[in-house]
Amino acid sequence: MTDVEKLPLETIIEILTKIDGKSLGRCRRVCRKWKECIDGVDSLWQKLCEKDFPESSRIAKRKSGTSFKWYHIYRNLTMWSDISRFETDVKEFYKFSIHNKTHLLEIDYGVLALNDLKGLVLYDVSTLKYIPVSIPDGFCSKMSNNDHATIILTRTGVIVQRSSNLTPEDEQYLRADDFILTEDHFYIHRNRDVFRCDFNAQNLDPELIMHCQYNIKTMVHHNGSLQLFTDCGKVVTINKDNEVKVNPISCPAEWIPQIKHISAVNDKNFVCYSRNLIKVETNKYKHLYLDFPPITALFFYVDIILIGTGSREILLYKLSSQKKAMKPIFETIAVLPEGKIPLQLDVVERKNGPLIAASTSFELYLIEIKFFPNEKPKQSFTPDKHTMYKRLHRLKNEFYL
Repeated sequence: MTDVEKLPLETIIEILTKIDGKSLGRCRRVCRKWKECIDGVDSLWQKLCEKDFPESSRIAKRKSGTSFKWYHIYRNLTMWSDISRFETDVKEFYKFSIHNKTHLLEIDYGVLALNDLKGLVLYDVSTLKYIPVSIPDGFCSKMSNNDHATIILTRTGVIVQRSSNLTPEDEQYLRADDFILTEDHFYIHRNRDVFRCDFNAQNLDPELIMHCQYNIKTMVHHNGSLQLFTDCGKVVTINKDNEVKVNPISCPAEWIPQIKHISAVNDKNFVCYSRNLIKVETNKYKHLYLDFPPITALFFYVDIILIGTGSREILLYKLSSQKKAMKPIFETIAVLPEGKIPLQLDVVERKNGPLIAASTSFELYLIEIKFFPNEKPKQSFTPDKHTMYKRLHRLKNEFYL
């Protein structure tokens, strides 16, 4: 042990990059010095996430925010395979004022955003504390954050609020049907026209990159390429050089008109579904069912899928557990109270384990699964959260003007 500690830090880190996640976890428990060394180099865990959970870890990081460590993401994702042995705590978190099927916005950057009569209500997912910057718009369907900007999708377009280190920092409105946010750019589409905007530009002038021949159902960005899933079963890919490729979804043609919902990471990892019909495609698996339980809500985590049903259940579907020519195998994660049907599902990783959000017509239920019950969330604001809150305050003020 003493001989190892005499090595330069760079050499120790180089050695640690060669071992697997379980071994790295053991090294972390050797002594305080090793723990501090390993915890101080979060890129060790990032590389393991990219190797063992290449897609789901990316989803988890985007939802939890930049201040959430890769170590906690890796640790949580390894535990999902044994999730059935942990108790679940189901509690009603929020009562909505109006009946709606889409109260829950996608969790992003550590923010839980809810649509209610008074506008957009925000909570910090790590502490579940209210963020006092409710945005009084009648309808916001999507909100995304990164270290540079906050973007909100309203009925008619997007509102972009950039951080104070970018010029200008005031908000800008762009007509759009949808958007996708990346580290340095964001993309919008209106009708079938697709545009790219650069955060670092003086003015956010949309650059037209293509006119799509098909109606766009959903839009994702992966490894520098923009991918458009259309309503006719095709995936349009635009690479960094604006070269366009069109590929069909591998699915019987007669199924295409029936598919209502698509959840995608990229053209190799996606799920299409409509009640009893589901088509799942990932790097490792391809599943196709005509007699799935009626789906009322779905969350695609690539290696696993969470499904809400009309029987109030929230089911776990592990792709690795399925057997060819057999009925699908499910594990029951939770059951909502009598008469409460899950209409939307989302998941965010926290230090003590995953938090599942299940929205009904009038309530939001939170389902806590404590893999590590002794882990406590930090109460202090990180710099990135503080910057985001300042952007949200400016957005709120602009709405009131």
